[in-house]
Amino acid sequence: MDIRQMKYFKTIVEEGTISKAAKKLHMAQPPLSMQLKQLEEELSVILLKRGNKQIELTEAGNRFYKRCLQILDLTEITKNELKQSYQDVLRIGITSSNSGLIQQESIQEFIKKNKHVQYAIHEGSTYEILDLLLSHNIDLGIVRTPFDTSQVNTFYLEKEPMIAIGKKDYFINTKRKIKDFKDTPLIIHQRYLPLINDYCLNKLIQIQLKVTCDNSRTSLIWANSGIGVAICPMSSLALPYDHSLVYTILEDKNLYTGIAFITRKNEEVSALLNEFIERFK
Repeated sequence: MDIRQMKYFKTIVEEGTISKAAKKLHMAQPPLSMQLKQLEEELSVILLKRGNKQIELTEAGNRFYKRCLQILDLTEITKNELKQSYQDVLRIGITSSNSGLIQQESIQEFIKKNKHVQYAIHEGSTYEILDLLLSHNIDLGIVRTPFDTSQVNTFYLEKEPMIAIGKKDYFINTKRKIKDFKDTPLIIHQRYLPLINDYCLNKLIQIQLKVTCDNSRTSLIWANSGIGVAICPMSSLALPYDHSLVYTILEDKNLYTGIAFITRKNEEVSALLNEFIERFK
């Protein structure tokens, strides 16, 4: 298995058929089919389900495709590293609820000071960011607690409260704790669902879960639809949202979450990246 075969496989998946992939790669179809067969034999798995019209990825094929993307991306990064100073590129992974941090004044000052710096930003869940960091696709992750810290160096920011945000009709009465929303349809990011469920279970609070979603932006969008009230970290307010929405800061200390900066263990952090991190302290 080599880089060339990974490029072939990536092209087949993205073009949808071997014939289209062969045309894209400027090669004949039989040699490309042979390369795919050899790859499957070497890996001892079936990567694609052949059909009359469109190929279909097997579970193993889907996993291999994702790894191909990471490895090919890392290959390109390595090439670029040899062409230019690697210190001039900051590769950062960040969760959606943390993306508003870039608007902090200290970070705006950093950007103005370092006009030569390029930024490669990857967005995903905490677990996806961890995977990107450990596979060397990024050099800094900005994630949410809790997570496995065994393979990373970690610096924590101060914990922040959750907020409840939605249309003003949901806030006619004063509401300051999660129990005050027990009769309200709630919109909850799946990342925080176990935290909220466990807390409510301990407090014998029965909540009405209306929507679960994968990021804070989606929570705010659904809250704006009027379907319910979103429960999300306070820093989510830095994201674009309809300012006609009303929010309250929840007083439940057990629902506080923390932002963490993570880097790879046993690996020196560049001076530029260290300066970027220091801006948050």
